[in-house]
Amino acid sequence: MLQTLRKSASGLVAKILMGLLIISFGIWGIADVFRGFGSQTLATIGSTEVTVPEFRQLYQQRLQQISQQIKRGITPEQARAIGIPDQVLNERLGEAALDDRAKRLGLALSDAEMAERIQSNPSFRGPSGTFDPNYFNQLLRSNGYTEQRFVEAERRLALRQQLIQSLGGGIELPQTVRDAFARYETEERSISYVTVDPPAPDTIAAPTEEQLRSFFDARKVAFRAPEYRKISVLALTPETLAGSIAISDADLKAAYDANPGRFGTPEKRVVQQIVFPNAEDANAAAARLSAGTPFADIVTDRKLTPNDINLGEVTKNQIFDPAVANAAFGLPQGSTSGVVQGRFGPVIVHVESIVAGTTAPFEQVAPTLRTELQNEQARRLMLEKHDQIEDERAGGAKLSEIAAKLSLKVEALDTDAQGKTPDGAAIPQIPARADVLRGAFASDVGVENDQITLPQGGGYVWFDVDAVTPARDRSFDEAKALVLDRWKQDEAAKALDARVAELQKKVEAGEPFDKVVTDAGLELRTARGIRRGRAADGVPQGAVAAVFDTKVGSVGTASTDVGDSRILFRVDSASQPASTGEDSQLFDQVRQRMEQDLMTEYLVRLQSDLGVRINRAALDQIVGGGDAVN
Repeated sequence: MLQTLRKSASGLVAKILMGLLIISFGIWGIADVFRGFGSQTLATIGSTEVTVPEFRQLYQQRLQQISQQIKRGITPEQARAIGIPDQVLNERLGEAALDDRAKRLGLALSDAEMAERIQSNPSFRGPSGTFDPNYFNQLLRSNGYTEQRFVEAERRLALRQQLIQSLGGGIELPQTVRDAFARYETEERSISYVTVDPPAPDTIAAPTEEQLRSFFDARKVAFRAPEYRKISVLALTPETLAGSIAISDADLKAAYDANPGRFGTPEKRVVQQIVFPNAEDANAAAARLSAGTPFADIVTDRKLTPNDINLGEVTKNQIFDPAVANAAFGLPQGSTSGVVQGRFGPVIVHVESIVAGTTAPFEQVAPTLRTELQNEQARRLMLEKHDQIEDERAGGAKLSEIAAKLSLKVEALDTDAQGKTPDGAAIPQIPARADVLRGAFASDVGVENDQITLPQGGGYVWFDVDAVTPARDRSFDEAKALVLDRWKQDEAAKALDARVAELQKKVEAGEPFDKVVTDAGLELRTARGIRRGRAADGVPQGAVAAVFDTKVGSVGTASTDVGDSRILFRVDSASQPASTGEDSQLFDQVRQRMEQDLMTEYLVRLQSDLGVRINRAALDQIVGGGDAVN
């Protein structure tokens, strides 16, 4: 949450900082574990301490972020396998090291500077575009932060940035480095290529029973049934409560009558105006108008253009000057006002045409209005229900019992960690789906789990694990349909590889590329101006790297970005375009990488000077295993 709140203020330096923290400690490791920690101490670096509750919160937040990104839950085993505990701990230790050094150097920020920093953060701006204290406090509360805690976190971040900025500035790239990177980055290649598709599954001959059994026996682990869990989910949101809230017809009508303008379109008028430099000219023009002179003649006599007088087709609220707005919307169509004292001088207003406003009838908007009023009341009721649920949970009640008592609905799920039921269907969409799955597969039967708070005051979700069905090996008969499908996929891939290899062999033997592919019934295509790291029209992104790994005049192959098809290509030419304005952007990126290397070295030395101690027992307890950090 804290990273989200301050993302607009962090800037490039903070992004560099987060990246190099992982790199530095990932390369050089963490010092050995020492004994004698306090019960709430996870690690120390220098005189700075990382507490168990602090790391647990950071770790859970990271797991939630990853689950939301990949749209499914992540188990503790998966988290350890991809090194998430290492990453989170290394980042926090890196921050702590910089905090310790900033303290020793006496770096500081005044309260006034911190206030200016927070007020300039776009994340805390209200509808007016300026800092909104109420929105700021609401955002902090909804994410479990006090103002003091957030300000202290921001102060530490700002001091880290000061320290990092003092190291990374002023690096200049040698000309040799500039030339090398420019050549690498701007090289362009042209290719001729074809897309080779695998055979359709229904064209592949069916295997014998013995072949299928042999295929299954060699790959039993691929056909294992995953672990399933029965989960009870109680979601408390405005939507789940709204249906039980009754809104009377009288209340609906009162809400409709209180603001009828929102249920239609406002009246619009095509308005023209002449702004006069003084009252004498305005009164003289008004006298001519009273005598029958057309408004257009006054415009012509004053040598004004349509752009000088037209306000366009506007609503009353769209006219900046209230006096002009009142005059324009008080005139009949085609008429002209007298002299109006506007903000910028005397004005005469003319109404060219009127587009009447519309108001939707009550019967038409009643259903939408009813839903709005139900949701509004539900938001107020939600906090009361939340406290009731927490009281019941404190008393040991199960979610199903709580739901029955409070007239709420519990969703019963039978799912694997990816959100699939035993028959392969997707579970129903529920609030915080990824977080529920992640939490449920990290918990166990009978464990009381923490509630999940939905973002932006959207509600709360609780879940219980009711039963666990362990992963198991499927029998051949049980997995037969899956085995057959996998066998056909493998056979199709083999046939595709054989065809591509045959075509490539013919070209390498000296046959013209275009003849080989056209004789094979494939469509020959060309692509020009391909550059490293950039999407090319018609050429899959994954094939670009293969193009630059292949010599000019040679052929190569690559997978496509979608499906199982393959690309067979010949590199026709390579060229080096003249230098462009993009070079400066490239050099900036290289300079940033060099700055990262410098700051990485600094952090490695800082770690060595300060010394790191890890409470491995506490770490293993948080991340669920003994192999989280090497």
